[in-house]
Amino acid sequence: MKLRITERDIRKIIREEIEKSITGNTAVKIAPSLPRCKKMSGLIMEFCNYAADALGIKRDLVNIEIVDNRNRSGIKTTAYYDPNNHDIVIYGKDRAVVDVCRSIAHEMTHMSQMLENRIEFPVQDAGGEIEDEANAKAGEIIKLFAKSNPDRSRIYESRRSRKLR
Repeated sequence: MKLRITERDIRKIIREEIEKSITGNTAVKIAPSLPRCKKMSGLIMEFCNYAADALGIKRDLVNIEIVDNRNRSGIKTTAYYDPNNHDIVIYGKDRAVVDVCRSIAHEMTHMSQMLENRIEFPVQDAGGEIEDEANAKAGEIIKLFAKSNPDRSRIYESRRSRKLR
């Protein structure tokens, strides 16, 4: 099998490497017991950087941990954002990567809202302007990420969905 790299591929690689060196990356830690997330860790990291950029958040402010145990992590639902230190914790056990990433984008939207001083506590956790915006923005970021590069459609983890673009 012959490896074929086009000039476009080379430009893309160079652009991505320059972007990484200038803006840094989000910090993402994945529990070792989450094989689906570990296998797609590169794509998850790429998604986190994309989401930070889309939301206007400096990448190095974002600390994300994908965990396998709700009780040890203090998660009551699927994720939370801690406004005190900007940590985002996502429950990843038995969840599709696209759902984990949607939770990441949702919590990063809350981070953006917090950085813009738009959140007042306590935040309504179902419905309301802040929560509705986070839900809508997360879905938008997932879709734009998947469409931004043919390889990124892997986020849906299905051969069929790659063809549906």
